[in-house]
Amino acid sequence: MISFLDVGKVLKEISELTDFVIIGDTVVDLLLKRKGTESDVDIFPLELSAVAEEDKIRNFSENNGWDYGTTPIDTPRLLVPLGDSQLQVDIYDNIQDFFVPEEILKSAIAMSIGDSEFKVIRLEDYILLKANAYREEDEDELKTILHFIGEKKLKIDKNYLYKHTELFEENSENIKERLELIGFKLS
Repeated sequence: MISFLDVGKVLKEISELTDFVIIGDTVVDLLLKRKGTESDVDIFPLELSAVAEEDKIRNFSENNGWDYGTTPIDTPRLLVPLGDSQLQVDIYDNIQDFFVPEEILKSAIAMSIGDSEFKVIRLEDYILLKANAYREEDEDELKTILHFIGEKKLKIDKNYLYKHTELFEENSENIKERLELIGFKLS
């Protein structure tokens, strides 16, 4: 596990390159008050394009002594050594089938990670991103979140969730069906 103190230090360095919103499962770890993360940190830059300005990100990575790679959709991946472990930071952009509506980014909330605050998407929006992608691992993650909601370890605003399905335009009905199939009650 990589402590949120270490994650916060890395994110603070990345914030010198660009402002960003954390869009991945880090939101679940934070809301469950875990001490760190077992996975990667997914971010969406607000001041640069992960695709068009890839060289800028690569140079930033090299200047910090970090390894550089790419995600499965060919956006930048930073591999940051932290003692005996390594933090993977995936930087996403709206390309191919990957889509984060602007309203979701604007709705992000500030959360403490280590000694700093960073913008993190709301749990409801994370659920919608997972329902939109809907790979096998996304379905599993949604079931896990629903379990935590049932145990009262997490809570969601159903009205917000329902309203934000419309941000996915032509895919909004599919998202609603997927969520209801898993067990989310939208009405």
